[in-house]
Amino acid sequence: MRAATRERLEGLTALHRLNSAEQREAAWRQGMATLARAVIDERRPLPLEGLDPDVLLESLRVAVAEGLVDKLDWLSGPAAAAALYEVAAALPSSSIKRQLGRMVLKRLRSGDAATFVAVATQLALGSQRALGGQSIRARVALALSLPIGTVHNVDALALALISRQDTSRDWLITPATGSLPSRRLAARLLERAAREAARRATEGDDSGVRVFCTPEVREAWDRLLADRETLVWRHVASARGLLAASMPTFQQEIERHLNPEFTITEWRRAAASLGASIAVDPEEGLRTCRELLQSLVFEQDHGIAAAMISGLPRAAESHPEVVESLLDQLMRVGGLETAEALVELRAERIRPGFAEKAAAKAEAHLRKAIAEGGSEDQGREALMKALAQELSGAASQREPTLRDRLSDALATFAAHGAYEAAREAQPILKAAAHKAALLQCSTPGDPTSEVQAFLALRELNSALFETSSLNDLLIVGDDDDQRGTDDERLGDLFQQVTNWLVIREGDPLKEASQVKQFTTRLRQLRTMLHLVDADGPDVDPRKELVRQRRLLTERVLLNRIQRDAPGSLRRTLCAATARTFDALVREHSADVSEILMAAAEHVSHVDDLKAMAEASMVPEIESALRAYAKLQQATRLAQRDGRGLVAATDAMKAIGIELPVARSARIEASRQALSLLSRGLRSVAASSSLAEIAERSSGTPLSALERGVAALTQLVSGSRRRLGSSVGEESPAAAAAIWAMGLEVERAIRTSISEIDRAFTVAVNAIDRDLPGAFAELTEVVLNHIRSMPLEGPRRAPSLIPPELDADAPLPAWAPPSRALGGFYLVRTVGTGTVGSVFVARRTEERQDETAPIFALKVPDYSAAAARTLSEDEFLKMFRDEAGALLALPEHPNLARFVTFDAGASPKPILVMELVEGPSLERMLEMGDLSVGRARALLLGVSAGLDAMHQVGVGHLDLKPSNIIVCNAEADTGVGQPPKPVLVDFGLAGRHLRPGCGTANYGAPEIWGSGDRSRAIPADVYAFGCLIFEAYTGKPLFDSISEAELLGQHMAHDGEPEAVRALLDQPETRELGALIARCLRRDPKDRITIRQTRQFLAKLSLGAENVEWPVRIAS
Repeated sequence: MRAATRERLEGLTALHRLNSAEQREAAWRQGMATLARAVIDERRPLPLEGLDPDVLLESLRVAVAEGLVDKLDWLSGPAAAAALYEVAAALPSSSIKRQLGRMVLKRLRSGDAATFVAVATQLALGSQRALGGQSIRARVALALSLPIGTVHNVDALALALISRQDTSRDWLITPATGSLPSRRLAARLLERAAREAARRATEGDDSGVRVFCTPEVREAWDRLLADRETLVWRHVASARGLLAASMPTFQQEIERHLNPEFTITEWRRAAASLGASIAVDPEEGLRTCRELLQSLVFEQDHGIAAAMISGLPRAAESHPEVVESLLDQLMRVGGLETAEALVELRAERIRPGFAEKAAAKAEAHLRKAIAEGGSEDQGREALMKALAQELSGAASQREPTLRDRLSDALATFAAHGAYEAAREAQPILKAAAHKAALLQCSTPGDPTSEVQAFLALRELNSALFETSSLNDLLIVGDDDDQRGTDDERLGDLFQQVTNWLVIREGDPLKEASQVKQFTTRLRQLRTMLHLVDADGPDVDPRKELVRQRRLLTERVLLNRIQRDAPGSLRRTLCAATARTFDALVREHSADVSEILMAAAEHVSHVDDLKAMAEASMVPEIESALRAYAKLQQATRLAQRDGRGLVAATDAMKAIGIELPVARSARIEASRQALSLLSRGLRSVAASSSLAEIAERSSGTPLSALERGVAALTQLVSGSRRRLGSSVGEESPAAAAAIWAMGLEVERAIRTSISEIDRAFTVAVNAIDRDLPGAFAELTEVVLNHIRSMPLEGPRRAPSLIPPELDADAPLPAWAPPSRALGGFYLVRTVGTGTVGSVFVARRTEERQDETAPIFALKVPDYSAAAARTLSEDEFLKMFRDEAGALLALPEHPNLARFVTFDAGASPKPILVMELVEGPSLERMLEMGDLSVGRARALLLGVSAGLDAMHQVGVGHLDLKPSNIIVCNAEADTGVGQPPKPVLVDFGLAGRHLRPGCGTANYGAPEIWGSGDRSRAIPADVYAFGCLIFEAYTGKPLFDSISEAELLGQHMAHDGEPEAVRALLDQPETRELGALIARCLRRDPKDRITIRQTRQFLAKLSLGAENVEWPVRIAS
């Protein structure tokens, strides 16, 4: 037989050697029929392999010339298309090959479903991109949506699609985490493929079964089987039942999941698998199904009956009588869900008259329940009436539903092809618009109107939101894949139903009692879930409108979760919210970190978070929600008994770890912010005293916590805006409030007197406003922990304090991995300013010696001010040129000692100075830790240092309170040696003004481009005048949130800005005002020198100790 087949196929290569047209036609018909049989019936791959391609091409030239390739009507559509495809595939590149390819494509698009499936299966096995076009993908989706048995070989197509890595990714793995229609199609693909694999296994071929053992397919399988939608998991459960006989692990899994120790989730999926197993072993399958219906498990969950029916379609096709006998029993023990499942089963159109007896029994039960009445649930009664009508023998006489119309269109696709089926999409779309109009016209509270709306919504849900078939029908009508006005019409329907549902479900349930009209409310929420899960660019090309639709739904559902009283709709509400989150992330309208913040803002119950994580189909969202639920649990525990603070900070850190890696800049920023915040919180939580908190910080006592809060509040504010939440006009204030509380901690350490409680109250109010949920709660718990701490206490054992508690700010990205820079080793980061990064450093050879001297190492940073006029290369060159002037600096007690400057250090030049330790003048001003006498003493010291610099022609050029360190700790309390101010940070010092010099609050007009820029030293005098004012009054002379406004203030005066004039107007402060005014003259030549300033300051009568600090300014 095989030899005869080969001989007939070889006849296709001999047409050009035959003498008569009759002989050539006979050989052609015989060869093509044999080829079609080999491909369609015998499923032989590459049947023409081994034939000489060039000889075949010569033969085909004759077939084309004589019109034989155009006369294939004597073959069935699938056979002709499949044979043509194999001939074209076997030919070498040529015009004949291209001509046959076009003929195959035409049949692929215009042929009936069987023809399409035959060619699509060959394409799936032979070409990586052949099924990638939009209209072709829509045809595949329609073919997979056809009732089982409608078209031969769909199962083979499904197995082919999941067998190859590239097609499996496109058709299974990616859709498994996609929209509801995508997931449903992927699940149906597995069911079809399992059916083909099981068929092959009965013939001794386990190649199909092995496909289901690959890691990629198993991952998608597990996810779809665990899907919360019955529309999805029932197909995978059915596939498991079909494969159980061939894969013992599946059989064992089904049996194990029917154990009473498992939950409803596992029971129902196992029941569906048992129903499907009847297709493989009818006697054993029926026996196990009947046993389950008499088991303890069924007594606990009667929903198992409906689940079992959902697995029966495959069995009903091969063993209808067995299934009908089981259905009789199921109708006796089931309820409303069972009747609904029977309607779904009969929609598969298995055969005429199938399950009529069971349908009649279910109809009788329904009509009896309707007649008995007694229920105020109008939706439930309307549902029973609709199901009774759909199950009745007179169902064919009623008006067809949208679902009926879709089924008819699919039947048209099966019989006549995509083009004919596409024509039927238009009336369906029109009928759907009519149903949507019924919703808009419905009147709340009117029973008749409410029932009409309920039934219309049910039809819209099943036809538009649960399946993509209508959209697929619209697409297949366009070969060029261009979306037309129909796409917007479908999108308009989605918009209308969204608006209606948002109005109906927008108000929170205020009472925890039984929900009125429960069935209606439940179905409305489920429809909202399906709608948002199905919506997207495939439905509506207006991306911004789709995004706004989803954001509207998200806001409504989150408001419900936040405000609803506990009730029976809670889990459905959480599931709908989770699917909205999925949709936002899937279409890149939000990222996972923003979803996390939205959930934290509105979801306060751990059970709700777990329900949402369970319902999410996006793994990254699921992981993030579960991690946040753990944080919430740990935080609540810490709130209750004050224990577990460190564990709670670990839970916060774990959230950052769970966020997806390298997905977006916003996610990376969120991960860093959570790490910073958790580290700052942990440092405080692990401390036993205020002194220990201060010891663990390289800056202010709460600086790490302040940085973390600042980073997270910025992201939270942005997320709120992007997700459409209301954002106040006030800027986030939580970080500033924590900074203020840190001041009080430091004041308590120094003076034992502080207002920590007041600062805590301010901080809590700001944190509540700026941070969401457990992020705010944990921060507040940790801050509250500070209030009960003693000033001093025993230090924690090293084993109890993880190493990262002492970690400082991370090194910048440009720092070498070795930390070696110009002969120095970077120990830690001190901070990053406007003009450079500062590090604590040791000499490289002494990096392991903890007792070795440490230095302040500065690297210039290319600032925004410098960028106004210089490139980065020009800026660094100027830094190198000017830094040489530091060699001329004298040693002086009020100047940090210059160590070295390395212009050639790589990757950036470095400036190394003495590391001066102590509080900055900025810190003392913030804490109010000054008196008039102490202010003058500090100013005299600073001016002495400046004078020494000016004598050698070098200006500091960045004079400000933060660049003045006050040595002698005793001096801070007014005891012992007088305070010694030391000027630090000479990164901008030099003989010339240049871009980047100065800080906005203290910069002279010439720094900003106004006036004579020839000399650098007068700019220091101007800054010192600003410093005098601030040291005496406790507040900056020039200040604004806008840099442009701040610079304008410097340009608008000639020595007497408004605050200085106020000093001049008061007799007791007139001398002080006059001194400041002489420093602030607009023209640098008109300013006094720093030596003169020092002399006037020394004689200032205001320095009497009995004058209160800060000096008051007349209003």
